[in-house]
Amino acid sequence: MSKQIDSNEKSIEIHLIEEKNLEIINGNRNNLLFEGENLFCLQFLEEDYKEKIDVICIDPPYNTGMISLTYDDNKFLDRNDSNNHNKWLTFIQKRFKASYILLASEGVMFINIDEHEIANLLLLCYDIFGKKNVDVLIWPKTDPVFDQNRIEKLFHNIKIVHEYILVCFKNKALITFNLIKSFDNQFRDMETIMKGFGTTSSAKDELYKLFGDRNLFQTPKPMRLLKELVRAASKKDSIILDFFAGSGTTGHAVMDLNKEDGGDRRFILVNNNENEICRNITYPRLKKVIEEEDYKENLKYFKLLRNKN
Repeated sequence: MSKQIDSNEKSIEIHLIEEKNLEIINGNRNNLLFEGENLFCLQFLEEDYKEKIDVICIDPPYNTGMISLTYDDNKFLDRNDSNNHNKWLTFIQKRFKASYILLASEGVMFINIDEHEIANLLLLCYDIFGKKNVDVLIWPKTDPVFDQNRIEKLFHNIKIVHEYILVCFKNKALITFNLIKSFDNQFRDMETIMKGFGTTSSAKDELYKLFGDRNLFQTPKPMRLLKELVRAASKKDSIILDFFAGSGTTGHAVMDLNKEDGGDRRFILVNNNENEICRNITYPRLKKVIEEEDYKENLKYFKLLRNKN
């Protein structure tokens, strides 16, 4: 399948190839995993999924100044570039605007972010969603209950023990969140401080159980946290999108929630496959948990290729 899309005022041709050898069949729900540039994929999805995505969960690059990023539309976000900040905002803005088109009228977008860009990201979300449609949650990323294997790092003056989750509604007036399952397994209203749903260290423990390595990602999110965000904002037949898919935690969370409550939710994950992450981590994780947990789920794997001309 091919499609012409506009990028940086140029029309480019995108080809979608299904990798049948990677298809997983273990149920009746078809979930999708895309390997390729996420901006192009969002534009590609518009034809079939405009205003059909109910929940978006993303954990975008934090722009901490510690790493550089390579994406087709920005070529290279260099940590040593004095203009890195503006490039990062432009990079994020393009993807948020493309995903906004996909979001249903009662849709919700959850965005993980830290202190480096929270202020600027808030302003960007106000511009796209409207200020009245944006809320902020706090996620404590450390907690002794979950952090048996945490390695304490040196800090200067103030120890940072939390991150943020921006909650962006397409139309907040249309949405009432479901109760979530708290740390004591009781159903309660969501609160602004998301305590008791795992930490960075417990998320690394999850990766260790899957891959034997705690350090695949610097700031992974625990599956339980994503599961409760999806529970709060979704119906049992919702479509959930994550276009910074990382290790596939969002997909894992959706499948686990379906198994728990008998839901029929589907997910779409997009991963640009930098350092072969999509093939070596995202896909193997989804395959492994489907097999081990006997999730009644299917997975189709697609690769997006752009015309080199």
